Amino acid sequence: MRPLRPLLSALLVCLSAGLCVMAAQNKPLPPTTQSDRTDHALYMATHDDAAQTAITLTRQHGWTSIMQALAQGRPEAARIVATVLPQTDAHTAQTLEHTMQVILPRQPATVLSATEPNSQKAGSTQTVCSPAGMSTTWRKQAEQAVTAVHDIRLNTRTQICLHTLKNPLRGA
Repeated sequence: MRPLRPLLSALLVCLSAGLCVMAAQNKPLPPTTQSDRTDHALYMATHDDAAQTAITLTRQHGWTSIMQALAQGRPEAARIVATVLPQTDAHTAQTLEHTMQVILPRQPATVLSATEPNSQKAGSTQTVCSPAGMSTTWRKQAEQAVTAVHDIRLNTRTQICLHTLKNPLRGA
């Protein structure tokens, strides 16, 4: 037992030193292969060009996992959509906006945080909250859900969304 003590001490010192070196790094470590696609997409969106990330997600059918994460209410998915959606092609943007519309009654805060308050950009709050093409039931559920959002950071988007839902002719 006595000969193992120096070996164990050396092992603990090496382990501690390794953890200190990892903690001192300035940037996050790239995701491991076991990381899910959402984590990988977030890494790409923050470390690569947003346009390149949009192309990669479209080519690799990665938007499906991002939208699933958004439907689960994962805030990192909202950050990815908000960052990358303006860089997508028109068809992809339209598909993503429709998916966000469908998700809106279930995850209003997450969807609103992924929208763009500027009505001229892809993923605008006005477009996502537009009841055009949606059922009356969807509109009522979306209105109730958005009314329940009380996050001060989303106040402008919440007001735009409620206005669009209540005034479908002007908001569409």
